[in-house]
Amino acid sequence: MGAAVLSASAQTDFRHISFDEALTAAKQENKLIFIDFYTTWCGPCKMMSNKVFPQKNVGDFMNAKFIPLKMDAEKEGLELAKKYAVKAYPTYIILNAQGKEEARFTGAMEGDVFINKVNASLDPEQKPERLKARYEAGDRTPELVNTYAMQHFEKRDEKGGFKVIDDYYNSLSDADRIKDENIFIFTRYTFDFDSERTRFMVDHIKDFSKASASSVGERLADIYKTELGSYFSGYKRQQGLYDENAYNKLKKEMNDLGFNNDGKFTPAFEFIEQRGKMNDTEFLAYCENKYDNFSQNYKELLVMNLPRLFDIENPTTAANICKFIRNRIAKMSPVCIQMAGRTLGSIEK
Repeated sequence: MGAAVLSASAQTDFRHISFDEALTAAKQENKLIFIDFYTTWCGPCKMMSNKVFPQKNVGDFMNAKFIPLKMDAEKEGLELAKKYAVKAYPTYIILNAQGKEEARFTGAMEGDVFINKVNASLDPEQKPERLKARYEAGDRTPELVNTYAMQHFEKRDEKGGFKVIDDYYNSLSDADRIKDENIFIFTRYTFDFDSERTRFMVDHIKDFSKASASSVGERLADIYKTELGSYFSGYKRQQGLYDENAYNKLKKEMNDLGFNNDGKFTPAFEFIEQRGKMNDTEFLAYCENKYDNFSQNYKELLVMNLPRLFDIENPTTAANICKFIRNRIAKMSPVCIQMAGRTLGSIEK
């Protein structure tokens, strides 16, 4: 059977052939077999199918090296998924023409990252046992540190992965930390607002090269947005972590760094500050009045966290919150409706 594309727009030519036919094709064409094990309900699987595999650069790469197959792990690919012990989706398995596994990895990722991951998975020097040996022998090239740390994370060994990154970061001078080759430390492995690496990015934002400054800025923006969300959601107050000085510092830095130049975070700032000044009745009225001014993300965050922001043990307050939600469900996004359903369920329970 000849090759056929999965869809008219696809660039990766996933073939509609059996596994045995794929083995034969691999021998005839001197290629490896690449199998994408997916399920119909898997969000990351859909992301890869809709956004990554159709990319021309991904397709050109895949079609040149592999006999690409897509297998629904719950239907036609069920037995093959069992044979190769597939337990997560999407799982990508690379086989030789005899059906022997050469590599595997999981998850959704951007196109360039995917290509690099495929190449790394087939490189003998980047096999887990080889990387471990090289690392323990003192190899600390940026490429090895990044790959070795990522392997820890893929095995869900976050402690081990962060230790690799922390040890490498601590071994570098400030001048080395800002080099383009080391930007991955910040853009891939820095998440916490109060971490030393975040503070380093803020203090040296103007020292990074032009090529790296954009990526560093985007990472910082995400970190600050996440921290602001912990105030907006009421998490800080509920956990007794609210500190007005810390909040004011966050707000000032977001403005100083230009993250609020378009004013998109101003409604969130006002919301956080008003929560500290108003009782529940006043604040719910405020939410009624300001809800439409929030971005979609903050609407979802508000609806999801209403039980955290108000005293839902008070029957009147609980009833008014439920009314607030139901009055807006018709105009909510599908995601927000899901959040609303969970919130209603937790309050009315």
